[in-house]
Amino acid sequence: MSPKKSPSPARQHDPPSARPAWEVIALAAAGAGIALYLAITKLTQTTPALCTTGGGCEIVQASHYAMFLGVPTALWGAGLYVALGVLAARPFTRRRWLWSFGLAVGGAAFSIYLTGVSLFVLRAACGWCVTSAVIMLGLLAALLWRRPPPGTRWRWLQPPRLAALAGLVTAATVGLSFAAFNAAGPASPYQEALARHLSDTGARFYGAYWCPACREQKRLFGNAASALPYVECDAAGAGARPDLCTQANVRTFPTWTIGGNRREGVTSLDTLATLSGFTPPAAGR
Repeated sequence: MSPKKSPSPARQHDPPSARPAWEVIALAAAGAGIALYLAITKLTQTTPALCTTGGGCEIVQASHYAMFLGVPTALWGAGLYVALGVLAARPFTRRRWLWSFGLAVGGAAFSIYLTGVSLFVLRAACGWCVTSAVIMLGLLAALLWRRPPPGTRWRWLQPPRLAALAGLVTAATVGLSFAAFNAAGPASPYQEALARHLSDTGARFYGAYWCPACREQKRLFGNAASALPYVECDAAGAGARPDLCTQANVRTFPTWTIGGNRREGVTSLDTLATLSGFTPPAAGR
């Protein structure tokens, strides 16, 4: 009799876990539900439940950060949650776990980046978005808890190499996100008409060249931002008129004055249109 062949190295060192990762599936399902709900409210231009008109959720959803590469940002998140749930539905092999880990790190980095933008640039907090970020971090923690032993062929599963991989994925995710969100796009007829209307009706947009929230307000108008009735309040800025800012008692940036109305912070295009009595052009947005 010929001797029995030993299992191949690939099978020796790639054992699946005993069962699907149900905690990962549950978290992914919750995250997908929230992300899909936010995507629907973005597409239908409605305010999410538990959020007030003009509050943090509306500001975040109205900002250009709510769209990524022409698709609602939340819809990308929903797709990521679904992918993680599908990967966890079958017992983890080392390869399947490594893919899940990479996706979860990217999702966590993207969520933290957007949370920082909402808090420090938009100066607004969206409870739904924060909840989604917490779920993504929970997914990453659950995957780390389920990390399979490295074996002899999978050195990438060793903690130092996983940390290096996480750093690379995080840097790539944040870098690409920053580049995509800050790429100026052409203005739509709606943006152009609204910018001209605000200028023609005597509205004023007070800001400072160093103000991140002011840059976000301008980005909402795309290339039509140059037509806005902008007033530079910092004496070091180009064409500064600090005297006008003092007369208007401007204390925070950006500040809008439209007729008898005063609005502080990043303001959505629809809110500006309502305050100024703007009628959208027939061509649409």
